[in-house]
Amino acid sequence: MKITTILILAVLLTSLNLNGQNRIISGRIISEDLEPLPMLDIRNSDNVLLGKTDMDGWFKISIPQETDSLMFRYIGMEWTDIKLNKTCDTIEVVMMYDVIYDFMSSRKIDRLRKKRFDNLSNIHSDAVKNGIFMNNNICYDRFFEPHKPDLKRIGREFKEFGKTNKNDFKDLDIGDVVKIPFGLDTSKKRISTQYSTCKNCSEEDYDYLIKGEIINKHRRKLTLEIKIIDMQPYDSLDYRGNILKVGSNFKYEMKYFKVIIDK
Repeated sequence: MKITTILILAVLLTSLNLNGQNRIISGRIISEDLEPLPMLDIRNSDNVLLGKTDMDGWFKISIPQETDSLMFRYIGMEWTDIKLNKTCDTIEVVMMYDVIYDFMSSRKIDRLRKKRFDNLSNIHSDAVKNGIFMNNNICYDRFFEPHKPDLKRIGREFKEFGKTNKNDFKDLDIGDVVKIPFGLDTSKKRISTQYSTCKNCSEEDYDYLIKGEIINKHRRKLTLEIKIIDMQPYDSLDYRGNILKVGSNFKYEMKYFKVIIDK
């Protein structure tokens, strides 16, 4: 009987000890425009998924006491890492949009990002005033991370990509048929070059392809004038404010964007 009692007490103490090693972290994640971020990934420093936010951006997770940082990952937002304080169990975070800055130096891009980063505390206060957040006090540490090293690497890749496209441009002749890959916004029937920089993609990897015949070439920005032959399944699409349809012409700058040569 005594042995049974001792075993039960040992199990209970072990259970209490294990629970004592965990802490409960709860809170909410929103964007810069005060919109909640549903189904957002919450991970630890080992990139292990700890949980997700609900449809209103709220979350509640259990983590080991030794976990001292959290990472938030969401499509269209800059990845956010925070350092937890031991007394901080309510986490309310404003995430920055992953903005595309065209034709800017890495230094200028980081200056603009830093300005937005410094304004996050003001957005946090606005969220409290609007009843979106509960506390004005931010009890975790968050540091600005420059993108300059990554942007330099991307710049080098674009430079190499540009060299390849320059050689392709020289090989193209008037009358050749090409396919132009685009990003596609089906809700607005609008296309863009946003997804057409992939170097090693197959045709199936792109959102949308327009097939056309080259009717003229201009060396400036490696510009092609293209007459559209096929753009199924759409009758028309918006490209930079111009309506494209079969038989219409448009100019496409292939200096940094992909052209699929159909020879």
